[in-house]
Amino acid sequence: MLIFVSNDLTISSPKTYLSTNVSAGGSVLPWRSPAITNASWAIQIGNTSEATSEIVILGTATPSGTAGTITGTVAYDHPADTPIFGIKYNQIVVERSTAGTAGTATPLTGGTISIQSTGTLTYYDDTSGAVGYAYKTYFRNSVLAVNSSESDWITTGGFPFYSLGKMKQRVKDKLVSSGYISGINVDDSMISDWINEWLEQMQSSAIDVNEDYNLGTMAISYAANVELGTVTATDFRGGLTRAWLTDSSGTYIAKKEDSNSFSPNGVFSSTYPLFYMQGDSVIGRRPFDSAGTLVCEYPKLNTLLTSDDDVLPITMQGYTKSFIDYAHSQALFKDQKIQEAQAKLTEALTMKERFMKEITPRNRTSATYIDMVEMGSDEVW
Repeated sequence: MLIFVSNDLTISSPKTYLSTNVSAGGSVLPWRSPAITNASWAIQIGNTSEATSEIVILGTATPSGTAGTITGTVAYDHPADTPIFGIKYNQIVVERSTAGTAGTATPLTGGTISIQSTGTLTYYDDTSGAVGYAYKTYFRNSVLAVNSSESDWITTGGFPFYSLGKMKQRVKDKLVSSGYISGINVDDSMISDWINEWLEQMQSSAIDVNEDYNLGTMAISYAANVELGTVTATDFRGGLTRAWLTDSSGTYIAKKEDSNSFSPNGVFSSTYPLFYMQGDSVIGRRPFDSAGTLVCEYPKLNTLLTSDDDVLPITMQGYTKSFIDYAHSQALFKDQKIQEAQAKLTEALTMKERFMKEITPRNRTSATYIDMVEMGSDEVW
């Protein structure tokens, strides 16, 4: 079972450069700034995937001055202006659970390996691996004996097609083919942000054409003679699609009104209650002389994708290419490839238009979306 880990520590790490040439066998690194690292940190000399890139450990002295000393010696010659990255970690630890993701991941014997900076991936071969096993990894500094946080679960089948992890890998594959990686660096968190940006856009588009999309409910309790209540639902997107007010006399459908439509001398009936929005998260009611509960139905915010095994909402799972195209376009914009970026963004927007058409309720027709209303059995017309 081959486990692959991306060599991406240099992407967000501090960086300096060699001020003069360093020959193989040397242990002193003349640098332009010591501020990129700490004592006993791992540093990478050279860019990832370069044939002479290597990772070494600094000595125990606090880095200062115009040069730093490493615990061993460099294996290759490095010219002046070669980048030096303060990556902190020099190893990867592979953990395994034989009970799949339901089990506990424990470090494998021989599963602590050095990061292979001469490629984009470091791999480990679990020769006793089997279908159904699950894995986690983390980075480690062998001198300081400190670890990074664990990765998400890695299963033998890989991440699901609609998962964040799979979409991130698809974006990376696109970036390599478009020459982006060789230019400006990009990390997983940046790609995740782009994917979640598009998730927000897709959700907003769905709500624009389908008022029944992704609804949630909440209850707001009011004491007697209290007019205003506050929304506490953390996934509240704003606005209500419908509401019911329950008090001592029964439960009644509440009608929405604008807050400035009430007359100061207006008379209100508990059997025909009204509600209104005041700002983003305050809901008022009329009448308000008795205690009651307003049960509200509202469009929810979609949960953001944070773990690699998080998957898209079902309604968006047929549109993953739009997520990939949008993230790809943002990377190309960042890399100043404007024409290519615009083309990819157009592809994403075109698929979003298709998504909007297909999620529009089938009981709506024509460009004006006329509602085809059916009378319920308890309604009088």
